[in-house]
Amino acid sequence: MKDVRKLVPRNPPEGLLEWAAERHKELDQDGLLIETEWAQDWSLEAILDEWAGNRKIRAIRATCSACKESGLLWRGQDGRGEWGFVHPGTWAEGEGGEVCADGDKTTCPWCGEPVVVRKKSDVRKKGWFVAAEASVMSAAVVGKDRLLALTGWVVQRRVTAAAERQLVAIPAEAYVFSADDCAQLMGWVNSYSGTAGYFVQYTSSWRQPKDWTERWGAETGIFGLTPELVADSCLPHCKLDRYMEAPRRHAARYPVAWLRLCQQHPNAESLLLHGLPDVLDELIAERADGPDWEKNKRGELELPEIRWSETRPAQMLGLTRDELAMARGRGWGALLWRLFTRAKAAGETLTDADIVHAFCLGEEDVLDLVGRGPVGKSLRYLLRQIERAGVEPEDEDPDPNGVIDVSILLDYWRMAELVGRDLRDPAVRWPENLLEAHDRMSAAAAQFEAQEAAVKFRIRRKQLARYAFQWRGLLIRPAASQRELVEEGDALKHCVGTYAKDHANGKTAIFFVRRAKEPKKSYYTLELDEGKLTVRQNRGRRNCARTKEVEEFEAVWLAWIRAGAPRDAKGRPVVPESKQKEVTAA
Repeated sequence: MKDVRKLVPRNPPEGLLEWAAERHKELDQDGLLIETEWAQDWSLEAILDEWAGNRKIRAIRATCSACKESGLLWRGQDGRGEWGFVHPGTWAEGEGGEVCADGDKTTCPWCGEPVVVRKKSDVRKKGWFVAAEASVMSAAVVGKDRLLALTGWVVQRRVTAAAERQLVAIPAEAYVFSADDCAQLMGWVNSYSGTAGYFVQYTSSWRQPKDWTERWGAETGIFGLTPELVADSCLPHCKLDRYMEAPRRHAARYPVAWLRLCQQHPNAESLLLHGLPDVLDELIAERADGPDWEKNKRGELELPEIRWSETRPAQMLGLTRDELAMARGRGWGALLWRLFTRAKAAGETLTDADIVHAFCLGEEDVLDLVGRGPVGKSLRYLLRQIERAGVEPEDEDPDPNGVIDVSILLDYWRMAELVGRDLRDPAVRWPENLLEAHDRMSAAAAQFEAQEAAVKFRIRRKQLARYAFQWRGLLIRPAASQRELVEEGDALKHCVGTYAKDHANGKTAIFFVRRAKEPKKSYYTLELDEGKLTVRQNRGRRNCARTKEVEEFEAVWLAWIRAGAPRDAKGRPVVPESKQKEVTAA
């Protein structure tokens, strides 16, 4: 896009500051400037001491920007070792009071307004400090091409060294839209100093990067945005004013992402006006507020779940006209829309009552029911089970036996399939008591998995038996069972017991290194990468490193298995002669 830096003004439009102050109440924050001052000691002890004379003590002079009152307060030290003033409102005889130091938030001792405490000496360096700030956005049409410009402002409530209040708007970012493109203007840079570290530094002019990412994010309103302004811009059909309208379920809007979407898909306007605007809000928010948005390219937004090749709102959402009317009447959000369309794609058309049941269930996991069983019947079944169990008061602890929800039902089905139960049998798929059936099935699945693991270990032991080896008083053999792995971990105080599943499934290979004279006593545990024929780790008691003897044994064993694990006619390992000489020489 062409250079647009001179088109976007850097001075805030008239009325922006007042509008920002009205919308962001945090900008009403005031400051309390403090400095140390010598003052007459009027304590009771000084008054009663006739020899005290005209004794001076250090006090704190505080000045409030809200009421302009200034006075002396007792000086004290907080728990961090910082000096500040003792707040009169917290003073108690014999106990003292709360000490407020630089950076603390409290209330003015005189007018009671919320204030931020700052040292006056620090404020004098710059002339002011920022008591509060907020981000706002304004809209304008600029240039002869009627470009639509959205400018992001950082509005700061400043308190000067003279305790005066100022409201200042800093131009931070701007996004300038043509009919099919967008340019970003930056008014800040990342800076670094040895004392302050990394910080944002605002610049005195715009810069226009060629490649950029959208950073501004969500807004709840845009100053100066009207239907007339949008109609007068180069994007008259983007309906930005309607998109930013409230109320809808999602308060946050993403104006830059919306305009980029409209540039790419002009029929997004129809989806907003005549489709499901709440669904659209959620889909945009999921993308623009998600972790991957930081990598966005020039603010481009994709919503792959929408059928952009269609032109009618119902078809764009994967619905019929009657289904869209039902959805609009019920105010569907993204969850219910996804449930309906995914179930429909799987061959089941949900009724209005089914959607109400899903809403009453109120779980994100409800989407996992699609493809696992009849969704409508599953929802009715779960609600009956919940009604039977009774409603649990919110102030009580959760039932230790479990809570009935979608995940419990899906877990029950998974375990039933694992042990070979037929889910086509209604008595199996819809047990009378889900929690009791889940517990029974859990025990059966655990027993089944234990038996399956034992079979896998036997197969694994046969596969790895060819690597069994003995040399110079040491031997190595594969783990024979899960129990052996656990006992090995307990004996050597390491975590090899957790490798049982990976070993049984062939993801790794665990071997035991023992002394030939003590074949049942744990010594070292070795993990082999079967693909590369390399040792991943070889650990002794409490993960200690290998001894020289074990290192030599490991080197000879690796050379032997890399040579194909040869054996003589009697089945004894044939060690490569070169490796034997190498180890002997070492």
